[in-house]
Amino acid sequence: MTTEVKPQPVIEVVGLEKAYHIYDAPHDRLKQIFLGWKRNYYRDFLALKDVNFEVLKGQSVGVIGRNGAGKSTLLQLLTGTLTPTKGSVKINGKVAAVLELGSGFNPEFSGRENIYLYASLFELKKSCIEERFQKIVDFSELGDFIDQPVKAYSSGMQARLAFSVIAHVDADILIIDEALSVGDAFFAQKCMRFLRQFQERGTILFVSHDLAAVTAFCDHAIWLEGGVVRDAGTAKDVCEKYFAQLYMQHTGAEGAAPVAEVAVEDEEFEEVIEEEPEGEIIEQRIVMQDDETIYNGAQEIESFGFNPQSSTFGTGGAEILNVSFTNAKGRQLTVCEGGADVVVKVTAKATHDVDLPIIGFIIKDRLGQPLIGGNTYHSYKESPIRVRAGKRVDAAFHFKLPILAVGDYSIVAAIANGTLHEHVQLHWMHDAVLFKVVATSIDGVIVGAPLDKIILTSKD
Repeated sequence: MTTEVKPQPVIEVVGLEKAYHIYDAPHDRLKQIFLGWKRNYYRDFLALKDVNFEVLKGQSVGVIGRNGAGKSTLLQLLTGTLTPTKGSVKINGKVAAVLELGSGFNPEFSGRENIYLYASLFELKKSCIEERFQKIVDFSELGDFIDQPVKAYSSGMQARLAFSVIAHVDADILIIDEALSVGDAFFAQKCMRFLRQFQERGTILFVSHDLAAVTAFCDHAIWLEGGVVRDAGTAKDVCEKYFAQLYMQHTGAEGAAPVAEVAVEDEEFEEVIEEEPEGEIIEQRIVMQDDETIYNGAQEIESFGFNPQSSTFGTGGAEILNVSFTNAKGRQLTVCEGGADVVVKVTAKATHDVDLPIIGFIIKDRLGQPLIGGNTYHSYKESPIRVRAGKRVDAAFHFKLPILAVGDYSIVAAIANGTLHEHVQLHWMHDAVLFKVVATSIDGVIVGAPLDKIILTSKD
């Protein structure tokens, strides 16, 4: 009989608190120095309050939260640049961190000199730095700028230099704080490739406001709010709850339930909206966009029905009654060619008058990454259909399904009132329909392109 060995924690945080002294006036600092034995001339601001968590070896953990939630303070405590007011931090392994841009650099030194300075902070000997120096420079792609003072570097160049060093210091734990957001897309992709490789052998703590990146990159997440841990768990679940709260606070509504963040993008769809679909049609408009038929290899799909118990949020005013995912003839999908016509149909009922309805959907992978989606806004913004209280509305999205990789997928459906950029979310339903791709013709990518033509030519 074998006993499963639980991975050991590499980061253990127990009862962690950090207080900052806040002085109402500059002269209060002087009073505190000379008269502090009588009373305190400051008030404490708790940036972190009783924070407890552990990170296991091999995990990738995202830290999310609004500005001022305590994320940067937490990372500085983990890296030892701040001392906790209360509690403890235990690190089992070598930590390399990219925190605030420029931290660890001397702006008067050249990039070359700062490589030696920065790498020495991670206990690398000079001989080891010299051995890896050219690899660091090549990774940074700074070229001749490596001999220019860092004060002349852009924020993106500083990010390149910092990340290039930590990528070559043999760390056990990487802590990344939004540094990749300032780099160009090509370098960001290079960094993500490195982080993906590092995930196979190390532990990562990743701070970002990009919920899609956290969901895709991390397996766990910690949500900080007001210096306390609001929630912790799988990255998908935590990001869904965080987004729901952000949205409801932004719109001034209460009673949010979990859902994930997505920006619904318009694709080329045939869209049909009907009121009272089972009775007399009050109004119907069809927007057609011609396209050639595309044929690709078959993918085997196992589709499940509507899940009315899925997590939702919204202000009310409309309710999603049903979501279906079928072929063009309305039959449940089983085997579907890449590029075949499919239909996502969303049925909702207005409980109040909805003057500018927007209905949309998103197909996500198992990690919650948005893959494809669409909504009714652009096709109907010039002549929207008003939905009266008590009436029902259908939105049928006809599109060509791309080739999906083997795995689990879900369909999110939503109905809002307003414009694309200024609207009130009436009802957002996560995981309204689940389906599984059990066989496919692609490998190595998330989504395959349904191809019109492939031309292979051999020439002298």
